[in-house]
Amino acid sequence: MQNKKIIQPLLLLIISFFVVWLIFNNKPVARKFRQLPVQKLRTEVMDPQPQSYTVWIPSYGIVQPKTQSLMIAQVSGQVTKVADKFRDGAFFEKDDTLLIIDDADYQAQLTIAKADLRQAEFTHADEKARSAQASKDWYDLGNIKKPPSLVARQPQLNSSQSNLEASQAKVLQAQLNLQRTNISAPFAGRVLNLEVNVGQVVNNGTILGSIYAVDSAEIRLPLKQNQLSHLHLPEIYRDIDELAEQNVIKTIVKANIGNKIHFWEGEIVRVEGTIDTQTRQLYVVAEVKDPYKFRVDGTPPLKIGQFVNVLIKGNDLKDVVVLPRSAVYSGNYINVVEAGVLERIVINPVWKDDDYIVIKNKFKTGQKISITPLGDVISGTQVDVIDINNTDILGNNKRTHNE
Repeated sequence: MQNKKIIQPLLLLIISFFVVWLIFNNKPVARKFRQLPVQKLRTEVMDPQPQSYTVWIPSYGIVQPKTQSLMIAQVSGQVTKVADKFRDGAFFEKDDTLLIIDDADYQAQLTIAKADLRQAEFTHADEKARSAQASKDWYDLGNIKKPPSLVARQPQLNSSQSNLEASQAKVLQAQLNLQRTNISAPFAGRVLNLEVNVGQVVNNGTILGSIYAVDSAEIRLPLKQNQLSHLHLPEIYRDIDELAEQNVIKTIVKANIGNKIHFWEGEIVRVEGTIDTQTRQLYVVAEVKDPYKFRVDGTPPLKIGQFVNVLIKGNDLKDVVVLPRSAVYSGNYINVVEAGVLERIVINPVWKDDDYIVIKNKFKTGQKISITPLGDVISGTQVDVIDINNTDILGNNKRTHNE
């Protein structure tokens, strides 16, 4: 029993020693892993090619007639005829008859006025003869001095002269009233709306309709303060009699009609003299010549009251780089790649629109601009570059602006 108590601890000690020996003689060996290559970002880049860029300033407005008039009756009477050219939307030419008012009363007034004129002419001729005879009788009596006015019947002669002139004026007035029964067009234009029709009795001052000229249309355009530096507006001055010769500012008018965009050419013709107190914007007026002329490309005529977008041709920017919007982050910095390393730099745009941002050319040889959205990437990041032709990036849209 006593031997058993000694053997068990000894056996346990031997086993423990053997386990420790195994552990020390079988240490784990660290595995050596192959070092993986650094993963680089891939980005498309463009060359910062300096060029000239024409600024096209966007604006908008409502088409309005340059010349618009109310047709107002100058005589009273019943409307006897309304020409087809005096219907809503109809075109007419200058001096076309648009509306006729019954002229029977005015024919009668003219006849009466002519009769009164003939009577006045007879009376005046009679008074002239009487005055001449009275003067002759005065001298036949041996008088040398000029006869007194009463003796020469001068008051009667003056009275008959006044009556004659009044009768002539009445004939002229009757003729004018008769002419005014025939309402004719003062210019070539189009009818905005007609207010009367056949059978209606109108009075002097009754509005017959509204018309506007078709030689040109105008669009009032707002401009922001930061856009004015890119334009040379045609200003006028109080102390200068003649407006100095200035470059014509062209405009392109765009309107969506029937799911198709149509274009008209125009130009800025004047600048308003005040700044809007609410919007702090300056308004200029663009004019489109002959907007109702038929065009073989199917462009419809402009409509009064139509909303249009307008591009105003501004200054030419020299030695600038044009970037697509995708290359600019938060509107004020871009990623530049040089020797495979990316660097983030802050920019100061000289012009921007919905498609492009234009900056001054301050790039060094060998630098390229990343146009791939990379998110929040820090400077010093290594990248793989994919060169893209600038024409593929800026392409047709920029060419359209510059044209």
